[in-house]
Amino acid sequence: MKKSRFSNFCIVLFWGAAFVFFCTKSQAQIEERKPSPFQFSGFLNLYYGYDFNEPSSSQRLPFLYNHTRHNRPAVNLALVSGSYQADRFRANLGIHAGTYPEDNYANEPKALQFIHQANLGIALDKEQTLWLDAGVLPSHIGFESAVSKEDLTLSRSLIAENSPYFETGAKLGWQANGKWYLAFLYLNGWQRIRPIPGKNKPSFGTQATYTPSDRTLWNWSTFLGTDQSLEAGTSIFFSNLYGTFSVGERWKLIAGLDVGKRVNQDLGNQTWWGAAFLAQYSFSEKFSSALRLEHYSDPFQGITFLYGQVGLEASGVSLNLDQKIGDWGLLRVEGRYLDSPQSFYPSAIQNASSNFFFLSSFSVFWN
Repeated sequence: MKKSRFSNFCIVLFWGAAFVFFCTKSQAQIEERKPSPFQFSGFLNLYYGYDFNEPSSSQRLPFLYNHTRHNRPAVNLALVSGSYQADRFRANLGIHAGTYPEDNYANEPKALQFIHQANLGIALDKEQTLWLDAGVLPSHIGFESAVSKEDLTLSRSLIAENSPYFETGAKLGWQANGKWYLAFLYLNGWQRIRPIPGKNKPSFGTQATYTPSDRTLWNWSTFLGTDQSLEAGTSIFFSNLYGTFSVGERWKLIAGLDVGKRVNQDLGNQTWWGAAFLAQYSFSEKFSSALRLEHYSDPFQGITFLYGQVGLEASGVSLNLDQKIGDWGLLRVEGRYLDSPQSFYPSAIQNASSNFFFLSSFSVFWN
């Protein structure tokens, strides 16, 4: 990049001041360059998983949307992102590929399935505490994201897999002070880019984050809207509450609770809930392990399903080991066990109400 006239002027001024200070035996002060408003990053997550129930297809359970391929290497997420922020304007664009967008964006047109995020934002005050962002945004719900290196566990919890990873609309966010962040969202539905076909009404969301210290965070997010057209006569009321805690220098804890209700004019109310508890212990700066306990109950198919007319009810435990490789790589392995009153598979041959899955992954990243 060519330097601006202002930058050249600053350099001349600096050397002139240094010469004067040298002549008078004084110390020179060096101006720091301003960071670039552009930031770029990349993330690639390769994985291999083996389901010990040996499903007949290469794709695993229908309520999972990450690392879903059985007994073959695959790319869960290949992501390239760029961002720009200067003064009171910001923009983000992320393009992705892999089995995660194949599964999670299946209802979107092909042209939109490559969009991880695409949004613009403007600060509405000089202090830059009040922002209005619009476009395809990261979800305001939950403590896990599609970028696995940001999560304590390799696979996602059941509550994360069955709540939005992304959303489209406008978000008004206010950093009230060092402890409180509040947001209101106007959305076009439950995890959608393209608007719901047919007649539809907008959906809404709220978020409140309380950070009393650098070791504790509480978050409460809600969703009020729908994932179907107006003719379906259905509404979703959803609440997500979680807390993250750092205990000492080695422990990280997360506890989350989801509660949802679908109001359907034909089927009545369909209620679901799920909970997860995660604990990570760092043996060293490079090596850590995490344990997850979880339960999910959606017997009336309010938001998810197994096969046919069977809703999802399952409890699970997982354990993973992580090895960081410099500041560019992460190697992870995980064993995950799920148990359900119903069979996880549609056929009598695969009439198994428990599921054990081994998962390994290698991620590389830069920013």
